[in-house]
Amino acid sequence: MGDLGGIKLIQASELSSEIVRAAVDYWQSKRTDNAPPDRDSFDPLEVPRLLPYLMWKDVRRDPWDFRYRVVGTTVREHSRHNWTGKWMSEVEGQGEGSRVFSVMRWVSEQGKVAIFRPPYVGPHKEFKYCEAAVMPWRGSASLVDRVLVAVDFLTD
Repeated sequence: MGDLGGIKLIQASELSSEIVRAAVDYWQSKRTDNAPPDRDSFDPLEVPRLLPYLMWKDVRRDPWDFRYRVVGTTVREHSRHNWTGKWMSEVEGQGEGSRVFSVMRWVSEQGKVAIFRPPYVGPHKEFKYCEAAVMPWRGSASLVDRVLVAVDFLTD
């Protein structure tokens, strides 16, 4: 699909993860026209099985940063820390200049989904890689002010 600062973007059809594919399908179902969906249209009751794999992040534009508003239980279990409430700039290796920060900013600026396979860097050796989708959601000013991240942890 493309390359975003060293991250190879893929199509949803290339995903192995049923979880990430379902999250992208949900995001697509909430869109109107070709714009990102309105953030108020996100209803966690519509996707209960996905919630453990989701992160909901606030977008700040000046200066750019992203705050972990909600971090699902599976993401917390397979990560080194619980980042709920923290800004990415406060997390070592996730601030401006990192690949993950660049993806968040690109999604927020472009209003497009980014689907990719980041390496797994958590505490569990059985995971080989992750599949992830970063999806933009618009606020009242029609700017992207939240991103929904779906991530699944894969062994092969």
